[in-house]
Parts: sequence; structure tokens; C-alpha cells
Amino acid sequence: MCGIIGYISSTKDFITKQMINSLKKLEYRGYDSSGICLLCDDQFKVYKSLGEIKNLEQVANNNILSHMAIAHTRWATHGKVCFENIHPHTSQKGNWALVHNGIIENYLELKSTYLKDVDFYGETNTEVLPNLMEKFGFFETLKLLKGSFGICAINKNEPNKMYIARQHSPLYVATNNNASMVASDPIVFADKFEYYTPLQEQSYAVVEFNKVKFFDFNNEEISPQKHKLGVFEKSAQKGNYPYFAEKEIKEIPRVLENVIENYEQTPYLEKIDYNFLKNIEKIYLIGCGTAYHACLMGEKYIEKNAKIPCKAFYASEFRYSPPIINEKTLCIYSSQSGETADTLMSLNLAKEKGAKTIALVNVPYSSIAKNCDIILPICAGMEIAVISTKAYSSMLFVFYLLAKHLENIKNNKKYDKNIINNLKILKKCNFLKNINKINKFVNLINNNEKIFFIGKDEDYITSMEASLKLKEITYINCISIPSGELKHGTLALVDDKSLVFVTATNKDVLDKNLASASEIKSRLGKIVLVTNLTLSKQDLKNVDYLFTFDSCPMELSSMLAITFYQYLAYKTCISKKLNPDKPRNLAKSVTVE
Repeated sequence: MCGIIGYISSTKDFITKQMINSLKKLEYRGYDSSGICLLCDDQFKVYKSLGEIKNLEQVANNNILSHMAIAHTRWATHGKVCFENIHPHTSQKGNWALVHNGIIENYLELKSTYLKDVDFYGETNTEVLPNLMEKFGFFETLKLLKGSFGICAINKNEPNKMYIARQHSPLYVATNNNASMVASDPIVFADKFEYYTPLQEQSYAVVEFNKVKFFDFNNEEISPQKHKLGVFEKSAQKGNYPYFAEKEIKEIPRVLENVIENYEQTPYLEKIDYNFLKNIEKIYLIGCGTAYHACLMGEKYIEKNAKIPCKAFYASEFRYSPPIINEKTLCIYSSQSGETADTLMSLNLAKEKGAKTIALVNVPYSSIAKNCDIILPICAGMEIAVISTKAYSSMLFVFYLLAKHLENIKNNKKYDKNIINNLKILKKCNFLKNINKINKFVNLINNNEKIFFIGKDEDYITSMEASLKLKEITYINCISIPSGELKHGTLALVDDKSLVFVTATNKDVLDKNLASASEIKSRLGKIVLVTNLTLSKQDLKNVDYLFTFDSCPMELSSMLAITFYQYLAYKTCISKKLNPDKPRNLAKSVTVE
């Protein structure tokens, strides 16, 4: 959450437009407001705007010569969305300006203890930071802070230095002979720098135009590892699509090929051998939102194939359950960004307890990836839209491969590349079959007051993800529920203004799902059956509308079914003239608890 940019060069230039264009690459991290601060002739020039970055373009001055600037795009956590709370924030005396991602948990204490003489103009926790730096300097201020932060700060009396720091919130820096740049995602460095360096946890750096010095929080100089900018960081282009959301849904077949190709070429699973698994008694799968739903599906895959006890947890609940963790526990962490704060905190707990850890992540340089014993990349490529679509599908692909591999290990077999052949069956399927008929279902959603998604077993998990996709970009208040639970309360909500999507891919429980459809029909609700099963006229007697997708082995069907719901949510969003890439109140990377 919140995008940070910092830039320092050896020469002055008209850098406003460059800064704003770089900031646009981080708008997925928040778009409540944005701002830029340029150092010009020993004075700060600050421009701010509410809403999307395009609004900042209208007010920022492109004709200012400057060699140093910071910029920010905000996702509001503390302090409402208003002009006073927009970053960058400056100190009362005007010497310090900074941008911040995270939450300073003890900011009220810091205000009452050290800053009684300061007249604060906003409500954010961030505003304490530049004022503390006026009193104590940069490093001494860091010692006072509790919480999470990525900070980029400048002092107008030190025009050749930029100060950055990280605790829990990711931050990266790149440099060459002429300039240095700071960002909360390396995608900003594409086409400008060849290498970048992630700030280590609890570290800070002093950035000049041609060099960077790194220090830990004990003020000892350190040398973090450089990384070469790769294809992943360069792939954030929308192409000819109107929105990233549509592009990313339609990339799912290519993502499947990426997973197959990568896992054939690189034996990621081979590290999970008999010795790694032999003492494991239980597996926890941890994620948030869509990643949690992928964990639920992973739980099904692993228990059905490998017969190892599994339990999926919301990462935000995991530490408080409290979980029973020891060296005989395997914890698997699922996160598109690899920076999800609750997931990262859960990972830290597991490592303290001696558990083994695996990361299913999309971002190879992320904190979760770096801190797990084994990384299983999901190979989805950059996902920019706030709603997760292709990343969810790729998580299912990798969880499935993991489950088949664990089954082999349990049966005393070595790593077998043939498990990838199971996924190759999906390459023959059309993920977007009948998608041209989707407007009919969009109209049905728009013409009904209540939307439900039901199913059994894995189909219920698909229903959960379908409901989440619809509500987060259309703002429709919809719910998901196991089909067998309808009569235990939820059926009271069903009436003639109700539309119920029934997902049915398991022929063994088809009768149960159809019985639930009958219950809905008797209460005047309308039924949409989403299936790839062969059905009789009798099966369809209570079905008002039918959507069919490609036939495939039952254990793979959920991977196809979800694409219909992703595209349905997208098209419904478009019908309401909303932006599917930037739903209100949400951001892509949730880097605070």
C-alpha cells in the first residue's frame, strides 16, 4: 500500500513529468491522493491533489529545474482522504520533507512526548516523522518508532543526500553514475537502471546521485545484495486492452503455459524431498483474501492426494487462533505480492517456532520469498489490477503440482516431472469458452437485488472467490454459502429478487446441488447453473439459466470454472461504468496489518 518514489541526480532538469510517470506505475498501491515535492534553489516546491495521479498532473509545475524530488500515491489508513493528509509531509520549520508507507503505531505517544510545540495541519501518523527529524535527525528518529514504515526523506539543507529506511514495508534503490532512484516496487526502475538493491529489514540508507551507503538499525554499515532487473519488473504494460483486469484474465492460458514451462525447466519441487517431509505431521496454508481461497483449494488438493492433514487459515487470524506450531509443522504462505503484512507476520511466528516454510509467491524478490525455506513461484507475471485473477489461477496450478508431488513423496517416490503432464490436459481447454454469452448474466445481476453463490466441496471455494470478485469491483453486496447450508438460515433471504449461481463440477454431489436449487426455486429465486457436466432434462428442470464450460478431469474443473466468474465480475463492473483496476477503498499490496 502507498507508492513511494525518490530521485536524486547530478544535474538539474525538468523532472516533474518523469516523477509523475514513475508514480503512475505504483498507482495500483493506492489512488486516494498523490503528491510531489521538488527541491529547487534550497526551497521545497510541493504539489498535491486528491484522487488519481492524473489530477496531480493538472496542478504540478513541469517547468521547475530540480535535481531531487520525492513523490507519493496514497491508500488511506490513518486519517481521512482530504487535502491536509496528502503526502509529502513537511516539518513545521520547513527543513524536512518525506513520504511514508506504513503505520507509526506510537505516533500519539510521540506527539505528546516530543512534539507538544508543533501545530499539526493533518491527521496522519506520518506527520510526526519530519517534525521528529527536525529535533533529533534521521537516524535518532528511527530509534523512536514502533510499527511499519518505508520512508524516503529529504532535508533542504543537505541538497545532495536522500535518506531512506525500512521496517516491514518494502523499499528498493537503484543507482548509476548520474542518478539514484528509490521506489516501493522495482518496476519503476525499468528502462532506467540495470540493477537494484532491496533494503534489508530494519535498515536505512543514505542515497547520493552516484552511490548509496546502507546501515542496519545498530548503525553498522552493511552490504545488501544487488539484483539484476528482470523480465518480471518490465512486464507491466496494458497493451491494447482498456483495463489491466481484462488483459490479466485473458492471459490465464499463457500463465498456465508459464507454470508448465518453468516447472519443467527448473525442479523447484525437487527440494521438497523425503528428508524435508519425513517428520511433518500437519500442514498450515496461510493467505489473505484471494490467496486464502487458493489456500483452501490447496488444502483440498493436498488432503485428497497426499493424505496429509491440512488446514487453511486467514493470515490475519493465524497468530491469534493460536496455532500449534513446532518443528513437525509445515507452513505454506500464499501471496501474490509476497509483501502482505499479516502473512509476513505469520511467517515470522512460524520461523520462531521452528516450522518449515514454503512460499507460493508471484514476486521473486519479495520479503516472503526471501524468508521461506523453499520458494515455489507461481509464474503469473506482473499483475496490476487490484483484483487478483491470473495470480489466483496460477496459485491453483502450483498448489495442484505441489499436492501431486507430496503424494509421490508419501509413496516413497522421487521427484517425477510427469506430474506436470496432468496440467497439460488444461492446455487443450478453452478457458474463455462461451464468454461471448456473458452479457446475459450481467443483465441478470443488474436486474436482481440479491446475488448468491453456492456449491459443495471445491465448488464452494470457487463460489467464495466468485463472490469476492463481484463485490470488490462492482460494490454489489453478495454472499457465498455451501449449498447444504442454505436451509440453516440463509434461505430466509431468498425471494423473487434473488439470483443464485450454482457451481457444479462434481458429479458425485450433483444431486445435492440440484436439491438446493429446488429449494431456491420453491422460494421464487432464479437459478444459474455453472457446470461442465453432462446433464439430463430432468437435471435442468429447476434451472433458469445455464452456463457451460469445457469438460476436463474433475480435479481440474475448478481451475476452469473460476474464469467465468472473473470475467462476469469484470463485465458487470464495466456495465456500471466503474474502473475494475482501481476499486474504491482497496489497494493491491496490503503492507500494513
